[in-house]
Amino acid sequence: MDPIMINLKPAADGLLVRLEDGSGYLPAAGQPVPLTAYYRRRIADGDAMEVQPEPAKPARQKAEA
Repeated sequence: MDPIMINLKPAADGLLVRLEDGSGYLPAAGQPVPLTAYYRRRIADGDAMEVQPEPAKPARQKAEA
């Protein structure tokens, strides 16, 4: 079963929130992560917040000549 994915970002500017696997930090713009107990705790503690992903920009149509 695939994990539920959510988009998280740090709750405040300059706040460093470590990724669950320890490979780095959650980027300020946000990142998709699996909804695990670790990230639920980060949300509950006020360190991270769920954000909606930015909608994909539509592909530009070629102008017909």
